[in-house]
Amino acid sequence: MFNSSCKLILAAGAVVALAAQAGNASIPCADGKRYYDLARKAGAQQDFDKAAQWLGKSVEACDSYAAWHLMGTAYQKERKLEESLHAYEQAVEHAETADEAAVSLARYGQVLALNGQRFEALATLDRAIERHSNAPSWMRENARQLDHSLVDTPISSDSIKRSLSSQEFGLLSVNALASSKLAGAEPEKTRVRIPINYKLDSTELDELTSENIEELGKVLASEDYQGRDFTLVGHTDVRGSWEHNLGLSERRAQAARDELVQKFPTLQNRLHVEGAGEAKPKYRGESLPEADHRLNRRLEVFVD
Repeated sequence: MFNSSCKLILAAGAVVALAAQAGNASIPCADGKRYYDLARKAGAQQDFDKAAQWLGKSVEACDSYAAWHLMGTAYQKERKLEESLHAYEQAVEHAETADEAAVSLARYGQVLALNGQRFEALATLDRAIERHSNAPSWMRENARQLDHSLVDTPISSDSIKRSLSSQEFGLLSVNALASSKLAGAEPEKTRVRIPINYKLDSTELDELTSENIEELGKVLASEDYQGRDFTLVGHTDVRGSWEHNLGLSERRAQAARDELVQKFPTLQNRLHVEGAGEAKPKYRGESLPEADHRLNRRLEVFVD
């Protein structure tokens, strides 16, 4: 499981969600609003089981974003994770604004992390941050904590497949997003979010993530993605000149391509390379901890 600091952030975030949504309800019928208010009172008394029951009655009376989102929070507090995931899914679908949908998507990611699915959780949180007009600090900090915690954990090919599947067929899929207010943004390609980072000013993978390249290759070369092409995008941290970093990022992507093709020859004509230089850092600013600079020196993989 992830470290204790992540747990504290997730728990605090759930309390904030309960308070924030309680004061900003939009319930389209009188019975639904009455049950919702009873759920708020139960939640204020820390009776989250009773709160979830009242919220169930609220959505039976009339579906609403506020009730579904608060239900997800109540179940999250009780560690009823499957029920919480379902409620947050419904909240995304019933959201009235893109920002509301992004908040529920981020909470969905938190529950995935509580369930031990940290890799999928980070992909979900990253997508929520991208879709929010001004992502709040708790959302960014959750993603950052998960990002750092994953560096020390080897990633399995099964985890990569689950993350890709969630983007192509699950809550992050184009079809799912199209049914919510998140559809306002341009559809994105499926992205392999995997810790593959580089040594400073080098095309050599660092020790902590060097083994992940083989797990990535297993997935890209598998039958599930037979006939699909992929684009490898290299990134740098913000130190150094723009021109140097652009060239370095392209060489990083090319080096990753060469290693993947060497280990998995069937990928020979299916991998394309690009360099983003320092243009799209995960963490902005030059006065960053070295750990953040390191996470900016990364490889991203897109399914074409």
